[in-house]
Amino acid sequence: LHVLICSRVPGVPLGLCAVLGGDHVKGNAYSISEMAAMFGLTRQTLIYYDRIGLFAPAHVNEEGYRLYEPTQIPFLRLICLMRDLGLELKEIKEVLRRPDPDSLVSCLANQVERLDGEIDRLRAKRDGAHERLCFYEEVLYWKERLGVPHLRHYPDRYVVFEQFDDGAIDRRVLHTTLMRLLARMRDEGGASPFRGWGAMLRYDELEGDDPLAGAGTVVILPAGVDLSAFSGVRLLPEGIYLCCSRWGMPYDPQGAREFIGHAKSHGLRVLDDVCDLCLMDTVSYNEEHRVDFCCLQAPVAL
Repeated sequence: LHVLICSRVPGVPLGLCAVLGGDHVKGNAYSISEMAAMFGLTRQTLIYYDRIGLFAPAHVNEEGYRLYEPTQIPFLRLICLMRDLGLELKEIKEVLRRPDPDSLVSCLANQVERLDGEIDRLRAKRDGAHERLCFYEEVLYWKERLGVPHLRHYPDRYVVFEQFDDGAIDRRVLHTTLMRLLARMRDEGGASPFRGWGAMLRYDELEGDDPLAGAGTVVILPAGVDLSAFSGVRLLPEGIYLCCSRWGMPYDPQGAREFIGHAKSHGLRVLDDVCDLCLMDTVSYNEEHRVDFCCLQAPVAL
């Protein structure tokens, strides 16, 4: 009978059951090793619990050995259960001061609320990881079609825009403007550039004396964000886009001009400004390429 009783306690080795069924059920204490083995813990864990005042041995004998009574088993069982539910040790310690149903209900209700919040945060991270995965899949798509203009349908996309400062535009201006935009996005809506960024060039200015007039950097907003939280939001409307991937800087107007020339030579009417999306930046530079890998896109009418 004693062995059967012990076998109902998870984690008790069969060899230990006979010992527990012999002397200890009659009231003798368990050693720290026996108590730890019963719950699948380490001796160091029980020593730590003792040190922080969470779970102390019933006795310490003359040789300094920690000894535990059978009546302490339910307390350690509750501690392990609460740890499995993700509670902090300081919370468990507080519950053990008054382990009645009211205290347990209040404690676990708070834990459920915290876990719900953590689930929401993890879901947001998962969504962000998926957005970034789609971005890199897009990079592979455009690398296979390098320098080949073609038409592609896109759904509505929303970008946040930040105009370049007046004057010559170079890498320094490009990156500082982007970082200024990212800081604004973070402050306004907590969004990250998972779906990529690039430059927006004004179609009406590209063939003029100052082709970068009114140009700026854009960041594509993740799906499902609250658009009203951000300033400078612009719509890239659903439709057919002429697209062409290339090696070059997204603020280089010559690439955009050649792109517009290709559209016109094929009877396409450009409907709005040109986006030059950066797919691979300085991080990807090597001996072969010292410029960004970009994709020019503009909505067109056939």
